[in-house]
Amino acid sequence: MTRHRRALILAAGFIVAMIVIVFIDPRIAAAGWLIAFNYVAAFPLGALALIMIHRLTGGRWGDALLPVLLPLARCTLLLVVLVLPVAIGAFWFLPEQARIGELTPSVASIYLNAPSFAARSLIGVVGLGMLALFVPRGGRLVAGLGLFAYAVVISFLALDWNLAIEPPFFSTSFGASVAITQLLAVLALGAVLDAAPRDRADLGGLLLTVTLGITYLDFMAVLVIWYGDLPAKTFWFTERLNDGWLALAVATFVIGSLLPVAMLMFARVRRSHTGLGIAGVCELFGLALYQTWLIGPAFGVAAVLAAMVAFGAMTALIIAAILGDWPLDLPARWRTAHGA
Repeated sequence: MTRHRRALILAAGFIVAMIVIVFIDPRIAAAGWLIAFNYVAAFPLGALALIMIHRLTGGRWGDALLPVLLPLARCTLLLVVLVLPVAIGAFWFLPEQARIGELTPSVASIYLNAPSFAARSLIGVVGLGMLALFVPRGGRLVAGLGLFAYAVVISFLALDWNLAIEPPFFSTSFGASVAITQLLAVLALGAVLDAAPRDRADLGGLLLTVTLGITYLDFMAVLVIWYGDLPAKTFWFTERLNDGWLALAVATFVIGSLLPVAMLMFARVRRSHTGLGIAGVCELFGLALYQTWLIGPAFGVAAVLAAMVAFGAMTALIIAAILGDWPLDLPARWRTAHGA
């Protein structure tokens, strides 16, 4: 049995478990899928963004990471399938009318409803999937236009997939924050896989820079919102600083930011396979904790457990896609099967 078939069987097992959770509590299942999807989608989308950035700027780091970036970017097409439960789940995890009533009526009626949410998610992901088809073959113009389109689409999807579940909280910097975390996720994965053995120092420098960037951006956003003392916004943070969620927030900062920065400040760590790999693992785990902290408090611990099952299903599907060289290989297989 080939490795990609083993991955498909594993994915099928996790999907069956998710179906069981749906029958038990569809809202918790939808929330768990949303948490996991936000995390998993960061890798294909971050890879696509890094390909476009490298096409515009050049650099040895991009050439070294290309064997990792291209297969991941192809999986953006797979997100078109994985986003379907997110679109359907909007009918369960979007807020009740009582909370929506705190917003401007036009926003509540036109923007924050399940059909509108589902349409934006599907259109955005399909658009990014089409972009993944053209960018690897295109030049700088395609990369420049694609990067602009990516920034616009992510700005909307980031708000939908993370903040729309608890209005009226809103942050104008949140789209940029999510885009940077997507870049960070792929760079951390590259560090773990030792994808650039001859250019570890460059990869380590990029990882340090992006980590410092997202830490600064998120800290400033929290500082400005908290200092403004607006109940419509501070309630979101207050909810995430109660019970065990405060411990999760501290763990997220320590594991995902403090430890990697402290390690990557040393040049010998950035050049070391082991040191860079440990920093990458910390980043990946920290990003998972961060995503859980963003959405988990709105639904409780049960949604976090459902997210672990959903993460297993999505990860296994992506691994199967990479090992089986699909979805881009599917048209060729279809033509072969039908004698075209």
